[in-house]
Amino acid sequence: MSLLEIRSLGHRYPSSRAKRPVLNGVDMTIEEDSITAVVGESGCGKTTLGRVVAGLIEPTTGQVLFDGQNVWEMPKQQRAQYRRAVQVVHQDPFSSLNPGLRAGDSLSAGLLYHKLASRRTVKTRMLELLSSVGLDANEELLERFPHQLSGGQRQRLIIARAMSLQPRLVVADEPVSMLDVSLRVAVLDLLLAMRRQHHLAYVFVSHDFGVVRYFAAGGRILVMFFGVVVEEGATDDVIDHPRHPYTYLLREAIPVPDPRVARARRETPPAERLQAAPASRGCVFANRCPFASDECHDARPPAVEVGDNHRVRCFFPERVPQVSTVLQDRAAKVSVDHAD
Repeated sequence: MSLLEIRSLGHRYPSSRAKRPVLNGVDMTIEEDSITAVVGESGCGKTTLGRVVAGLIEPTTGQVLFDGQNVWEMPKQQRAQYRRAVQVVHQDPFSSLNPGLRAGDSLSAGLLYHKLASRRTVKTRMLELLSSVGLDANEELLERFPHQLSGGQRQRLIIARAMSLQPRLVVADEPVSMLDVSLRVAVLDLLLAMRRQHHLAYVFVSHDFGVVRYFAAGGRILVMFFGVVVEEGATDDVIDHPRHPYTYLLREAIPVPDPRVARARRETPPAERLQAAPASRGCVFANRCPFASDECHDARPPAVEVGDNHRVRCFFPERVPQVSTVLQDRAAKVSVDHAD
């Protein structure tokens, strides 16, 4: 049995006037001790999906099953256990901490509520948690307010708070996007170390394929475009051999160290710069796709297997070129043109 399973998930925000749902027919399976990355551009619905997984939003349609049971039909006591078992590491470490509470107050609340520590032992437990995430294990830090901590310290405190409840699944929503580049790898390594130590599963939300390749190596990727999962598969397989045009264009947007390739990208009119609205009928990507046909505008493509547990929603996955070959050809062309 999977740890968490999402079936035909759909969601609309009550206050939204948009005709398109934020999530549309999303299926996802999370196994114990696994990493599943959700990738896509801003506004694609990946954060909403993470909030649904964490039980912070009740979806409009579909099911969320945890240990085989529908989350929104659980009795009160069982629902509380689920909320403890699934924790969130938010994108903004400052806004996710109450500015009026000291670090110790933020860290102790969950421990005391879930009876994971007593009034007598809670301070010792908090100091252990601080040490486990690389913070100074001293009482002075517990007395600080969020504005008295650096960005990196706040994010480590958020991670300590999530780990304090001994979760089985952690939703990490862009956990390093607001940190200095020098701190990002350290925080990612900390999350990975926590996974090894506690056998955690992660839903890792990000727009950055480079970060995802590092963090989700050996895991899986779901690529989302305006609420629809357009491609799903093993991390390296999807990044190195994308079979959906949108994934291919996202992959091309990753900065590369080779100046020839970067120059080739600038001199070749890229389809990813098209800003057409998502299609209201058929394939959601049809208005931006360089391969779109009448069929793409009329019917929604089914999810088809294109490899070992690699699925894509596209009528023409065979048309998506191999990324490495295309980039090499472009670089070679630019070199020849400049030589002339």
